[in-house]
This record gives sequence, structure tokens and C-alpha cells, in this order.
Amino acid sequence: MKYFNKNPIFFVVMAILLLAFAGGIVYDFLLFNKSASTEAALRREIREYDSALAKDPNSEQVELAKRNNEQLDKRLQLLVKDLTRESAAIFKPLTVKEGFQLVEELRGIVNKWRRDAKARGIEVADDMDYSYKKYVAPNSIAPSSAAVAPIWKQVCVLDYILQKLYNCKTEQSPMSIISVQRELLKEEAVKEDPSKKRRTLRTRGPRNPITGDNFEVDKNVTARVPGSIDTLAYRFVFTGHTDILRRFLNQLKDFDAMLVVRSIDVKPAENSMDALGFGGGGLQSSGTSIEAIFGAAEAEAAAAEGEGENPESANRDPVVTDNISQFTVVVEYVDVIKDAPAKKASEANAKK
Repeated sequence: MKYFNKNPIFFVVMAILLLAFAGGIVYDFLLFNKSASTEAALRREIREYDSALAKDPNSEQVELAKRNNEQLDKRLQLLVKDLTRESAAIFKPLTVKEGFQLVEELRGIVNKWRRDAKARGIEVADDMDYSYKKYVAPNSIAPSSAAVAPIWKQVCVLDYILQKLYNCKTEQSPMSIISVQRELLKEEAVKEDPSKKRRTLRTRGPRNPITGDNFEVDKNVTARVPGSIDTLAYRFVFTGHTDILRRFLNQLKDFDAMLVVRSIDVKPAENSMDALGFGGGGLQSSGTSIEAIFGAAEAEAAAAEGEGENPESANRDPVVTDNISQFTVVVEYVDVIKDAPAKKASEANAKK
């Protein structure tokens, strides 16, 4: 203590210097650790950058990808053009803009469909509305202006398919159309009160009955892909001999329009068909199998093309002669979305 008492300033300065030295050592240690972690992070970022740079296409690869996309786009345009040869005939010009004007057009079209069916000997109900009852019925509400063009497009496709169905009628084959249904377009959907919707779900019958205006195509079978492919779906329920269904399917596979058969259901017609004018011994308890339909179709096609020389096979009796069956066929019109598909796909995913 005597040295401290003699030289207090010296010892205080030395203590301060020692504390500063110790603090400097600690600070250097902390800086070294931080520098080491920063250097490790830098090396990691450099490796990731080098990896991304190696995968990044160069200008030559980008140009090659552009040319490939152009070739694919041209190929797509050719395929769409080849599969929509009848587009000009299917999609008639839209001459109306307002919903009330479209209602009058629809009433005229529905009446024409009824007249054409009866002129060909096809049984249809006098009040058959072909899935447009909500617009053609008295005191109906007109669609919005935004729904006019989509509904008109749907009507044009339905008219085209109906003509194919009508062409299947022959003098030898009785035929009746029980119902025609369509999918409700998003442009004409109406938001429902949740409470009313719950009451409707509790009271309504089985899902997708064969009567009524609308149905929903099974999501597992539809060709619809958000942002890439859109479809218009229809369901036709009709009765007659098996040859009517066979001719209908043969017409749908002509590829003059992008029509795809999504499902087929065949069962014996109800006894009520007698009331429609078929009567007689046409109704049998046994059903008609799909295999029998297509088996007969192949035999008929082979005979038509002259592939079979055996007269017995050419004169083979049809699989079904007098049975009246009820056919339910779901058909989709496929529409390829070519304008900004990525944007539409992202919008569809955002809604989900």
C-alpha cells in the first residue's frame, strides 16, 4: 500500500490500462467470431450463386426455348383449327346485346327445336325447354348483359349437338328425348342466402337428377383445366333402340368440333314409355350392355368399309332388335384457352 500511497496516479493509470487491454482482448475475440460466421455465410451465398449461375440458361438456350415455344404454338393452332372445322357453322353471329333481347331469341330457338323434333317424329314434351326454362318461361328474369355472350355460345354448341342427335332418328326406330341439361355458367350464377341454401340441401332430392335444367359434370371426368382448357357440358337423356345411340356416338367422333363423350349410361326404358307412343312389345326387362353397343358398332363399321368378305358376318342380325332403352350421355365441348393462360390459372388458384 505504501507504493500506492506514494504513487496513486501511476497505479490508477495502470489499472485503467489493464482493464482497457482486457476489454480489447474480449472485443477482438467477439469480432473474430462474428467475422468467422460472416465469412461462412458469405461462402455459402457464393456457392448458391455459383450453382444458380450454372443452371441459368445462356442467351443461346433462351433463344432456342423461344423458337421451340413458337413451333409448339403453331402446332397447337393447327390442331385447334383441324378439330374445329365447323366453328364458323356452329357459332352464329350474336345480334343482341341486352338480356331481354336474348330471352326473345331463346324462346324462338327453343320453339324451333321442338318443331324440328316433332317434324322428324321424335317425341318431346310440349313444354320441353331444353335446359333454358329460367329464361323462356313466362315472367322469367332476363340474364345480365355480361352473361349474354357466354349463354349464346352455349346455345350455339347445344344446337349443333342437337342436330346430330336429331339426325339419328330413322323411320324404323322410335325415339323420345326426355331431358336436355346444361351446366350453369358462372356468369349467370346467383348468390344464394346461406340459410336458404342449407334448407334447399335438406329438402332436395338426389344430386344431379335427370330432370331439370342444370347438372354438374363430375370433376373426375371433366376435361376442364383452370387456365388452360375450358368446357361446356351437356347431358342428354333419350330413349330408343340401340342403333340410335350408336349413330349418335359415331357422329360425335367425326372431329369436326371438339366434342368429347364423358359418360354413357344405358338402362331399360320405363314403362311410362307406352304413354309416349312407343307401346307394343318394345319394353323388355333385360338391359343393354355398352359392350353390345360397341360390338355392334364395330361390326357395322367393318361391313360399311368392306373389310369382311363373309356374307354371314355382313348380314349379322343386330344385337338388339325390339328393346327400348334409356340412354344418358354427357358431352363436353372443349375450348382451349390460348390468351394469357398463366394469368388465368393464377386467378383460378387464387379463388380457391
